[in-house]
Amino acid sequence: MTTKSISGEQILSNLSWRYAVKKFDPTKKIAPETWKTLEQAIVLSPSSYGIQPWRFYVIENPAIRAKLREASWGQTQITDASHMVLFARKKVITATDIETYVARTAEIRKVPMETLGEFKGMMLGGISNPA
Repeated sequence: MTTKSISGEQILSNLSWRYAVKKFDPTKKIAPETWKTLEQAIVLSPSSYGIQPWRFYVIENPAIRAKLREASWGQTQITDASHMVLFARKKVITATDIETYVARTAEIRKVPMETLGEFKGMMLGGISNPA
């Protein structure tokens, strides 16, 4: 894999285009191949320790989107946007969450759970003594 150097100016230039969309054209939809890429990017979003304590839901049902619009101060973006993604995160990471994550990591890596003891201990220490 080759690494391409990007200047700070280029990074800021690439980020400066973004803005909060005030109004969507409800007749326009994100192309399926583009949406597939965007959805995969969401799935691959990194988190601390890799535990990814969130879920995301693509809300397609118009009736649900209408209810969410009511709960969102009537913002038309909720119903007019091509796709609506609702992000939900856990407020508290528990020892059980960490145990489940470490067990899954051991399974994927095909290693004994004991080999991940220090990693597990670090995560448990982080949730009981957050910085």
